[in-house]
Amino acid sequence: MKATDPLDHETLARQVKLQRRLAWDMDRDIPWHLGVDPGKPFLPLDDQAIAFPGASPEQALALSQYMGLVVNATISEMEDALPKLKQAGWARLLDDYPVGPELRELGELFFDEEAKHANAFSRYLDQFCEATAVERRDLDALLPKAFGSFFQKAIINNAEHGGHAFWWVVANVEEVSIGIFHQIMRHRQAVDPLFFALHKRHLEEESRHGNYAFLMLNLVARKPPSLRDRLHRKVDFLVSQIASAPWVVTELYKFFDVRRLRGVHPFFDTLASCIPLYESMSRAEIVRRMFFAAPYVSWVLNPSWREQHVDTARVHGAIVPPLPKPHAVELSLPHALRTSA
Repeated sequence: MKATDPLDHETLARQVKLQRRLAWDMDRDIPWHLGVDPGKPFLPLDDQAIAFPGASPEQALALSQYMGLVVNATISEMEDALPKLKQAGWARLLDDYPVGPELRELGELFFDEEAKHANAFSRYLDQFCEATAVERRDLDALLPKAFGSFFQKAIINNAEHGGHAFWWVVANVEEVSIGIFHQIMRHRQAVDPLFFALHKRHLEEESRHGNYAFLMLNLVARKPPSLRDRLHRKVDFLVSQIASAPWVVTELYKFFDVRRLRGVHPFFDTLASCIPLYESMSRAEIVRRMFFAAPYVSWVLNPSWREQHVDTARVHGAIVPPLPKPHAVELSLPHALRTSA
């Protein structure tokens, strides 16, 4: 049983013991020896291939792999950024609120596990490059980077001024990453085995420490609020969305830099050939897909998909943008894609 009360010392102590006992080792417990199978897809796609309607089987395979690499890079970047936010977003809060050692110990475990996850997902990117002979620097040019971004600066600034948007961002990432794994799990026989094994290990620890962001938010809510605290409780969920959504969109648009990599590697050539499919859509259709129809992307951009996240925000009296839920689209690996793999 995971604690929801940050002052429930006994349950917190049990959770600490459980996390220590079940923690996995990045070198020993992930089958890196398998390598990446470049003929296998990574993520299932919807019938519009995220935002590339009419993609051929070859293009669908490249897009499935590219989106899987984007997911891995995003998790790695976000979880690598957590230690950089530790002092402002975590230590300062615990200094302001009376808590037992269990919540601190659980927090240290949380940050240690997230750093391990960041390294593991970055290592997968290296493995992909080894398997395909793609240069890591070329791949990185198309993948998200959080360090030094407006997003990171905005979240640190919010924390330094007494806010807790940081923990709303963490809750967002945790819920989306679990949702992504559920889709990978459904197609585990067809996706790259190492990709599946890595995400399975990631889910194990995410599910064990997935309550930590909510523990911190519940801790904040226990303090009799000042005027400033009331303001943060109202707006920080929205701040987290305003800071993260533009970052997500900006980083996704790095995909179009693949034009500069034409002729460098067949993987980039195939991705570049998908650009006319995207450009065939109207601007209104692109916006609709980003927020309401594109799996993975709309899950991050549209908070109404994240039910636990939004339910907690409403309990805390936070302002939640009144967006309709994203469409429940069916995700699959097209027949031609599966058989070619």
